[in-house]
Amino acid sequence: MSKEQILVIEDEKDILSMVRLRLESRGFHVFTAESGELALQWLAEHNPDLILLDLMLPGMNGLEVLKHIRTDQNLAKIPILIVSALGEESDVVVGLERGADDYLSKPFNMSILMARVNALLRRSKPEIENKPTPPQKKSSEDSDDSILFGLLRIDLKRYHVFVNDKQVALTSTEYRLLLTLIASKGRVLTRNQLIEEAIGNDAIVTDRTIDVHLTSLRGKLGSARNLIETVRGVGYRFRL
Repeated sequence: MSKEQILVIEDEKDILSMVRLRLESRGFHVFTAESGELALQWLAEHNPDLILLDLMLPGMNGLEVLKHIRTDQNLAKIPILIVSALGEESDVVVGLERGADDYLSKPFNMSILMARVNALLRRSKPEIENKPTPPQKKSSEDSDDSILFGLLRIDLKRYHVFVNDKQVALTSTEYRLLLTLIASKGRVLTRNQLIEEAIGNDAIVTDRTIDVHLTSLRGKLGSARNLIETVRGVGYRFRL
């Protein structure tokens, strides 16, 4: 049985009860919060494996909660699945751009919710140890657990990313995409290849989703953003 901890942030009691019951029946440890403020209070002392986040919350809305989580170095890599009645394409794009890993519109099928939960938990587990990395010249910053690309440094042991020695808060999806591009050794990866290698075929992801994640990743890399190159009509590559 699974022992992962999941925080459900939802103010609709019927939905909250239904989701909690299904998750607990699958062996998850479930914690709940009916407002963004309560969720952040709980997160100040806990670090769950996954967060289910509604956007239409009383007081602090879901996007504000998302921003707080993604700017907190201790919480930034927690996978977040938005579950919201706001189902227009523009709503989905905004949610992904703000740092969500996936988006599910209400009303939803419980089996689809569980599939998304399981996919996100699988994707969030570090797998860089199994991915080859391009040979690099050693520097004073480099070790077996760290690689350096100009202004960009990646601590492979702690899963931290630094630009100009300042830590960058990446989501688990953004981190996996970055490491997948690095492991490609300068080859161009199509969007489908990125979905397959960094996210997994079992995830429900579109080309547009990949573009949103890569745009967010490049924005966070700041002065190192040009290391990720867009190849028009094909995909993306990492400049060695």
